[in-house]
Amino acid sequence: MRTGFFFAAVVIAVCHGQSWGNELAQQAYDILDKRCYSCHGQKFTVADFNIRDHARVIQDMGDDSYVVPGNLEKSQIYVRVAIDRDMPEKKALPEGLPEEEIEVIRRWIENGAPAWESSYPREPITSADVLADVYRYLDDPSREAAIKTTRIFSVVHLHNNPSISPAEMQQYRAALSKAVNFMSRGSRIVLPEAINESETLYAVDLRDVGWDGRDTWRAVLTEYPYGTAPMNPDERLVFDKIANLYGSFNFDGFVTIRADWFAAVATRPPIYHALLDIPEKLSELYKRQGIDPIANFRNGTAKRAGMSKSGVSAQNRMVEVHDQGAFWISYDFKGHAGRSSLARFPLGPVFEGNEFEQFAFQHDGGEAIFELRNGLHGYMLITSSGDRIDSGPVEIVFDKKMISGTPIIVNGLSCISCHREGLQALTDDIREGHARRFSAADKKVKELYLTKSAMDALIEETNDRYARALKQAIGPFFDQDRDVRRFEPISFAAAAYDRDVDIVTALRELGILDRDDAIAAQIKTSGRIVSFGVGPLGEPGGVIKRKFWESSIDAGVSVYQRMALELGVGTSVVP
Repeated sequence: MRTGFFFAAVVIAVCHGQSWGNELAQQAYDILDKRCYSCHGQKFTVADFNIRDHARVIQDMGDDSYVVPGNLEKSQIYVRVAIDRDMPEKKALPEGLPEEEIEVIRRWIENGAPAWESSYPREPITSADVLADVYRYLDDPSREAAIKTTRIFSVVHLHNNPSISPAEMQQYRAALSKAVNFMSRGSRIVLPEAINESETLYAVDLRDVGWDGRDTWRAVLTEYPYGTAPMNPDERLVFDKIANLYGSFNFDGFVTIRADWFAAVATRPPIYHALLDIPEKLSELYKRQGIDPIANFRNGTAKRAGMSKSGVSAQNRMVEVHDQGAFWISYDFKGHAGRSSLARFPLGPVFEGNEFEQFAFQHDGGEAIFELRNGLHGYMLITSSGDRIDSGPVEIVFDKKMISGTPIIVNGLSCISCHREGLQALTDDIREGHARRFSAADKKVKELYLTKSAMDALIEETNDRYARALKQAIGPFFDQDRDVRRFEPISFAAAAYDRDVDIVTALRELGILDRDDAIAAQIKTSGRIVSFGVGPLGEPGGVIKRKFWESSIDAGVSVYQRMALELGVGTSVVP
């Protein structure tokens, strides 16, 4: 009976265009987007489940289906928000979903869970348009002195993809701004400047963020897999005019850099380390930041919190802060026993001249968080000996949200996501719980390990500074302060970027705005194209992996670049 009602509702809605279905679907979407998207789409608490994806929401997964059209009892979303009342999370909404919002979701499901708007057609932007806009911007006499250090970032291919909503477009813009500022060596927040009416091209002066050293920016270009020069004669003429504006010494061959790639990939090593100039040794970072950890241990100005279990590790963890919150470092362990036990050995690490050596722990690695000149935070993952590493060993730390695509914590990207609001709250278990009482060691523990109220105040002060800088960096791209705190645009961009590539995505990235079916047929029948490994794009619903799409076939030329040449839209540009 319910199934019959569902199909009847769909037929009526499609054939007669009744507005109630669309209105109800949009109302349900607005609620799910507001209440659920931050976890199921932003942080991807459930892997690959985006609450905005209607097809995924109503996908038949048996008893685990999120929504079964027409059936409230089998719809997990309804059960969780209306019956169990455990979603959204209590910390986000202590009283649970308001009754009027539950009523909307109930009516939406009972009426067949009609689809909300999932296509957002916009005026297409051609490759010729991009070249013209870049040339017009750079050819302004007032910018002549800045041309050689100006680089243009693009979200044009996202604008041309009708599956991407206006709200998601804003997150991509915010992701670019956040990525630029989180890797900036400059002393102020720098907003990328929109150079066209559609706000799809953004200019950044490398001098403003300290990337104007030739080798620094080259670290980005060396990893970039989407560089092409136009094959169309008219477009090539404008391309050459742009090159002339830069001058042969300064033009690197790349008119634009994709903003989504930059936010998703440049925030990981090796580019993250290169742009932010993170040294290879912790000792050098201490030196640059003016921190003497041993002196601060001895004089008691270092402050600590030790936890038996933290959010990123199953083992105990100690966090130490210097310079009133400008520098934080964690000490992480593979186990709990022996000198890995903070309760028994709270006065490490082991170093020459440590008068509390008998109570010194031996750690296995850590993470440094340091305040950038612009007020945001930089990150460094390290071994026990202080050597910089790209990612944290999973036996020590792990990312349950898999922001990097795996449980591995990747320096930069994973840290930015985890610390989206700054420092995490810390609850100390050591100050009152260590094994030695009424001794010099006990006094030292009391001196170093703060009370909860004192540590909370220090974290709040640190996070207030961070929040002010973050609001400057991404606030202009959101409507409310709530959205600045709610969304972490870099992890959104990274998750979206890492998804499989379908034919529409591939062609929009190549700058092809039509002929989707014709090119899919061409791919299917061309042995040459199939030999590139993109054959699945010619099949209905076929996809290829993102890492394959950007991978090199030969001589540093990516699959994407080979397809651009094959389809006559561009020749490869490699550094």
